[in-house]
Amino acid sequence: MSERVTRRFGVGLIPFGLATAVLLSLFLSLGYYALLHRKQGGMSLPVLRRVESFSLTDSSGKTVTREDLQGKVWVADFIYTSCPGPCPAETLRMKEIQDLVAGLPDVRLVSFSVDPGMDTPEVLRRYAQAHGADPARWFFLTGTVKEIWRLALESFAFAVGENPPNRPAEEGPIFHSTQFALVDQAGRIRGYYDGLLSATPARVAQDIRALLEERPGAVPERVAPAPIGGGGR
Repeated sequence: MSERVTRRFGVGLIPFGLATAVLLSLFLSLGYYALLHRKQGGMSLPVLRRVESFSLTDSSGKTVTREDLQGKVWVADFIYTSCPGPCPAETLRMKEIQDLVAGLPDVRLVSFSVDPGMDTPEVLRRYAQAHGADPARWFFLTGTVKEIWRLALESFAFAVGENPPNRPAEEGPIFHSTQFALVDQAGRIRGYYDGLLSATPARVAQDIRALLEERPGAVPERVAPAPIGGGGR
C-alpha cells in the first residue's frame, strides 16, 4: 500500500499483545474520569492531554494545522476509508454529532486517516461526500504514516499499528482505537468516548455545549495522564 504500512512508523510494529493493555487502560481511564467528575460535582470536564502541533492535508488539498482549530471545540477520530471493521460505524456516529451541533458555528469534526498512503485527498473527498460530511465543518486529514501514527500515539494516546498477517481479513491490515476525543478551544483533550456506541453523539454534543459555555481559565492547566487507547464514556 505504497507508503501505507510497508514503510513502518519509526517505532515499528506495535505488538499485538497491546490489545490487552488497551482494555486495561480503558478501565483505568474510566475510573479516573468518574472520580474526577465526582470531585468536581460534574461542573467541568477534566484536562486530560494536550494536542501537539501538526500540519496535514485535507480532502480539498489544503493544509490544516492545529492552529487553524484554535478557538474551536473539535471532535477527533482515527479511521481509514478501506477499513472493513469499525470505521463505518465511527463515521456514522460522527455524522450524528455533526447533525446535533449543526447550529453551533465554533465546532469542528476532524477524522485522521491511519492509512494515508491509500487515503489521498481525492479518496477522502469521495468518502466524505458519501457520508454526508459538511466540508466547512468536518475535515478528513491525510499526511504521512509517521506524522499521523505519532499524532495518534503521542497526542491522543490512541493505539494504532499493523495487524499480523494471520489476523482475519475482516479486521483489516491496520488496528486502531475507535475512541473519539473532545478537544477544547486551547487544544486540550477534555474527554474520551466510545466511538461505536449509539449513546455517544448525544453525550459528545452535551459536552461540546459545556465547553462553549466555559469561562476562559476556568479549568487549571494541570494535565492528567491518559493511557494508550483512550477512555470512553
